Amino acid sequence: MNINGQQDQQFQEYGSRWVTFAGYLIITLTYNAVQGVFNPINSQVSKIYDINPVIVSMNTLASNVVFLPMSFIASFLMQKIGLRFTIWISCAMMIAAIWIRLLINHDYYSVLGAHILLGIGLPLNQNMMNSLPTIWFKPQSRRQIFLFCMLGLLLGQILSSILPGLMLNGYDIDKDALTNYSEGKDKIYQIMCIEAYIGTPLAIIGCILFQEKPPTPPSIEAAKEKQPFGPQVKQILTDKNYLLLFASYGIFSGCTGGANVVLSYILTPFGYGSEVTTYCSNITTIAGIIGLRRGMRYFKKNPNYKKHLIISAAVTTIGYGIAIPILPIGNQSLLVLPYAVIGLLAIHSSPLFLMLSSELGYPADPSISGGLLAGSGQLMNFVSGEVYSAIMIDETKTRAILVYIIQVICLGIALLLLFPLNIQLKRAENEKQDQQQGQIQSQQLNKNQYQSYRES
Repeated sequence: MNINGQQDQQFQEYGSRWVTFAGYLIITLTYNAVQGVFNPINSQVSKIYDINPVIVSMNTLASNVVFLPMSFIASFLMQKIGLRFTIWISCAMMIAAIWIRLLINHDYYSVLGAHILLGIGLPLNQNMMNSLPTIWFKPQSRRQIFLFCMLGLLLGQILSSILPGLMLNGYDIDKDALTNYSEGKDKIYQIMCIEAYIGTPLAIIGCILFQEKPPTPPSIEAAKEKQPFGPQVKQILTDKNYLLLFASYGIFSGCTGGANVVLSYILTPFGYGSEVTTYCSNITTIAGIIGLRRGMRYFKKNPNYKKHLIISAAVTTIGYGIAIPILPIGNQSLLVLPYAVIGLLAIHSSPLFLMLSSELGYPADPSISGGLLAGSGQLMNFVSGEVYSAIMIDETKTRAILVYIIQVICLGIALLLLFPLNIQLKRAENEKQDQQQGQIQSQQLNKNQYQSYRES
């Protein structure tokens, strides 16, 4: 908001906002990089350590099952003890977890415990994604800053797959079986060491840079006093449109994430190794970054949430449908097509879902509305990931195709839930009224000053 006179001095942005934002991006990128490290190599890890695939998938899915209940705790802590102390707790959990993982060759289940700890700490920083732009930036900058937060998350996902893909590139698991998988265990331990040595200083740097809030708020919205935590949650959970969004996003995001967890199991029966899993995963993310950039430009010109979400869900469903006949062909170049289509619009929809949650949940704090929505996706990620892992215990082509048939059906349900959604831009309308009120007050102030000048 741009108001002259006294209000311009009262509501301002500070240069230190970029330092805090940089700290948050470093933490987000690092957290997602260390959390998703097993995704591309789940199939190999299952064989190397002789662990059931359902249990191995829990390295990624542990965070999904605890995310929703932890979202309530995270939002409560942010309001009661502040953002900075909350993110310190999150980073302390991450540092502890990545060092516990070094015990992997002594006790595999220590890794599972470490990832449960990572899952508990994840909402303590991820729920800030909706709140941070409001606290530090003016409304006109909020969308751009939120997208940068999403970009940090996506870059973390790319980095999480690059390291294991490089370390296990060319690794012959059948040959290594003759030596009790000694080479594979050594390589996985090296991955854990590299992430511990790099992730620890990055988390500390991010915490040092991160600040609580500016000396004065950047806008009227940021200056408003929030309701108590309980009434905010009640207001959100009794809004039927928010609940429709909650269900649709949960199925859409959760099933897409669950399919990504078992990607290595799906590709293995068709003769693809961990390097191809990494390749397909990164193609999806890179296509998503391109789609996010182009899609948000189009959204700025035509800000129709419902239209964009329906198109994204429909195209993502088609992408998984295309994968069904392409997988048996065994052509690596052709394999790029479905994953590029999936990434192009699946990722574009995520910020739209989260931004819309703030609109529908207003005047509740964005950390609550966005955190609960993210929790729905995480919970369904756990359900779909475990179901898909159970199906893929026997790594056969038929079971891999079955997973994607189920995926298409689930995404179709998520798409149908969007049609009865009634979009109400509560926050945007309120900010518009605040801006008009501010302009009227500013004009009245100028008028009074002019009148005083004439009388003198």
